[in-house]
Amino acid sequence: MKILLIEDNKDISENIKKVLEYENTNFLITQKFDWEEGIKEFLLWEYDLILLDLMLPKIDGITLCNRIRLKSEVPIIMMTARWEDDDKILWLESGADDYIVKPFKVRELQARIKAIAKRLHIDEVIILWDIWVDFTKKIIKKNNTIISLKTKEFLVLEFIYKNNTVSKSDLIEHIWWSQELFWGDNKLDVYIYSLRKKLGKDIIKTIKWFGYSIIHTDEN
Repeated sequence: MKILLIEDNKDISENIKKVLEYENTNFLITQKFDWEEGIKEFLLWEYDLILLDLMLPKIDGITLCNRIRLKSEVPIIMMTARWEDDDKILWLESGADDYIVKPFKVRELQARIKAIAKRLHIDEVIILWDIWVDFTKKIIKKNNTIISLKTKEFLVLEFIYKNNTVSKSDLIEHIWWSQELFWGDNKLDVYIYSLRKKLGKDIIKTIKWFGYSIIHTDEN
């Protein structure tokens, strides 16, 4: 899940990034510390969620939220130290999907992110190093460039990832339904080779005499 964090307090930003990425290996957080860099980043890349500080220098989060909404329906969580009923109405009317009041526990923020992700089915998006995979839409991007996979290549990648470590026989049976139809042309080796060529040779690890596993970002 790609998250854009726009927060001018670097200590707060670093703490949010550190805790969220440590406890959620599929979170990839990009930090920006002022509204100009934040809006540039938003316009340049595709994000699943924006965490937006209300009190930014030069421009407030509500104005920035309004500008983002002119371009995108990306989910936005407003982070604020202000707590008045009129303020809450302004935040939500500006297009924010949710808000959290400072000081907050990062795990509370994590719960709000997951609630939005579940509601919008973002939880099927994962990050593997520089690979962005949307299992729902069957889209893969590397360095923001779409990578074309054959249907069975995608199924192989998905099965290995969701099971972490799989035997070769289980993978064959899942993809082809029968091992007997498979052994003649050795297609699995071809698909594994093709995936490594397209996504990177270290993405899928061979477990000798057994099968394969996915090398997750946090294992390196």
